[in-house]
Amino acid sequence: MTHTILLHNRELAKYPRTPHLQGSRYQPGDKGDPVPLSALSGLTLVVEEKLDAANAGLSFDAAGQLWLQSRGHYLDVDRMGGRERQFNLFKQWARAHESRLLQVLEDRYVMYGEFMHAKHSVYYDALPHLFCEFDIWDRATGEFLDTSRRHALLAPLPVVSVPVLYAGPAPQRLQDLQAMVAPSLGRTARWRDAFDEDVARLQLDRALCWRQTDTSELAEGLYLKAEADGKTVGRYKLVRPDFIQTILDSQSHHSERPIIPNRLRPGVDLFAAEVDKHWPLPGGGRWPGA
Repeated sequence: MTHTILLHNRELAKYPRTPHLQGSRYQPGDKGDPVPLSALSGLTLVVEEKLDAANAGLSFDAAGQLWLQSRGHYLDVDRMGGRERQFNLFKQWARAHESRLLQVLEDRYVMYGEFMHAKHSVYYDALPHLFCEFDIWDRATGEFLDTSRRHALLAPLPVVSVPVLYAGPAPQRLQDLQAMVAPSLGRTARWRDAFDEDVARLQLDRALCWRQTDTSELAEGLYLKAEADGKTVGRYKLVRPDFIQTILDSQSHHSERPIIPNRLRPGVDLFAAEVDKHWPLPGGGRWPGA
């Protein structure tokens, strides 16, 4: 369930912590024991690529006022720069689509996603959007919607959801899940060249920037949701074993570094009324999105 925090007389629905699945490597600040794979037996799972970015949320109150959040605090929607500078485009995008978002979300739903503007450890050079939705909480029922209900709710909106890699019965072997950790769908084969170009354009220390960047060709890991009866009843994460080492070896947190923007794929307009919600699939084709 969500945790609520009262800030400025407005209750904040903080996104719940996600337990690690057996075989996942812990990151600084992670708590709790890993969940054994056997606990997922008989469940229906939706497996998503775990994107490496800033957890963000968007909602409205009963007066129709827009609220944006990051983890356990609200963002100042109308203030740009400062400590919230990585969210400048998130604020501008939300304001640009505010009326349409309000029509769908009303004061009932809280929409969570990854805001992808600033590189954390993984650099992306072909994102379909900078805000990638991954969950919706229904205040009326106190439940999180399942994937199909989320996509149906967001269908009229210019909102891209995170890519789904698998949907079906929970695999019985850990190897079957680990095999789903593939190159990120938000990168091209030339992402290293693109990263070097951006570092040079920003006149940053190339060697330092690479030490603060995950050099694997693979995605960070997987995000798993157990779904039943139209709602999400459990969530788990599986981070690949070498990803944590990148964070520890970099000797700094992403919030303390210069912002290196991730790239959008060609033709993306963040402020367009309609957006392409598809993600490319390995070997050709496209994940259908919402």
